[in-house]
Amino acid sequence: MDKGSVKIIGFSNNGVAVSALGGRISTGKGTALEMFALCGEKEKDLKLVKKVLSSGHNTIIEHAYFTLAFNDVSVLTEQVMIEHRLASYTVKSRRYVDFAGAGYVTPAGLSEEKAHLYRENMDGLFRAYSELCALGIPVEDARFVLPYCFRSNFIMSLNARELSKVVYDMTRGRLSAYDEVRRLGEMLSAELDEVFPGVAQAYKDAGASDLSLPAINEIPDPAPVKGTAEVVNAPSEPEKLLETALAASGRQKLSLKELVRDERPRELELLNYTFRFSAISLAGLTHLTRHRMQTLIVRPTAYALETNTYIVPESVKADPEALRIYENAYKANTLAARGFTEDEQAISYFALAGNTLGVLFAMNARELKHYLRLRTCTRAQWEIRELSREMLCCLMDEFKPLFRFYGPSCAILGYCPEGRLSCGKPVKTED
Repeated sequence: MDKGSVKIIGFSNNGVAVSALGGRISTGKGTALEMFALCGEKEKDLKLVKKVLSSGHNTIIEHAYFTLAFNDVSVLTEQVMIEHRLASYTVKSRRYVDFAGAGYVTPAGLSEEKAHLYRENMDGLFRAYSELCALGIPVEDARFVLPYCFRSNFIMSLNARELSKVVYDMTRGRLSAYDEVRRLGEMLSAELDEVFPGVAQAYKDAGASDLSLPAINEIPDPAPVKGTAEVVNAPSEPEKLLETALAASGRQKLSLKELVRDERPRELELLNYTFRFSAISLAGLTHLTRHRMQTLIVRPTAYALETNTYIVPESVKADPEALRIYENAYKANTLAARGFTEDEQAISYFALAGNTLGVLFAMNARELKHYLRLRTCTRAQWEIRELSREMLCCLMDEFKPLFRFYGPSCAILGYCPEGRLSCGKPVKTED
């Protein structure tokens, strides 16, 4: 089995005491500081916190904050963890770091013969990655041949209430179907009980969880694809809606350009847009998933093998030898994966970073301003940049008076915040 682990590396100062204060301040007499002076005896504070939690009032533990270090876990685990929105993440970048020696997770329960075939395939994919790098292919493109069992390292910060839900998801909820994630969840739960007893049990199951893993019966031959972006739902009268919002806030004198550049454009939040990416690589998906203020619907990673389509970077297309290595990697992985379709645990790890899924997601116009500032920038990863620029073109068709003022940071701010990393070619919006 794998050697991945998760460890609590940070816990907010006076986390238990501050949570106890939350239990006291809502019903007790006195100022906030006077009530806090009553806290500080850990056993007494814990007893109060548990009593309040037992009544279903879990908000008090939102004042306690944790930072977790996920060490040498699979990138599949990383992907399902960063779907939790009320948390902050920093991940080791596959765009800049060479992952040739990262290693990979091997699922438990494989027969000796299957374990050998599994390792033989994964070793071959890592060789292809190294060969591509040796040919001068950038690591951000070579990574597209890495399987989703390769090891990742990241940190995650969140409050105790959200952490209790994460522990539930990992140990008893939807993510517990993955053996690796469940084992990490049990490890985290045990450590959490030592730091803040009772918190791991704060989340109550609100309903049944779907614990089934994807059943991939057939894997077709691999085929290259290019993703497209489209708007599938938009406000029917966006200009009228925005005028109403500006009148309600008393800011009707603001021009649309001024509203876009305003530091608090709450009115834009009333304009909601739904998009579809026909295909985005699993590597590209991570750039989309980390945006918190959105609704994202995407199938589990293993379904990328159901169509077995993949993205080919331009750097690979331009080099015949690199293209040969790249295509052979997908062919070899397909042949190996077909022998594991009955193993619902293992099959998810065979998806390659360049394999694609279709995605449906929704953002309001305020979040779109933030998203497009980052993702249409020249420094953005090329795949997400191309799709995001296509998104912006679609938005221009929907409501040009507003979205003509959208674009990378230089277009909205009037300057580039990238400093020495700036491309030196600022974009200007229309007047």
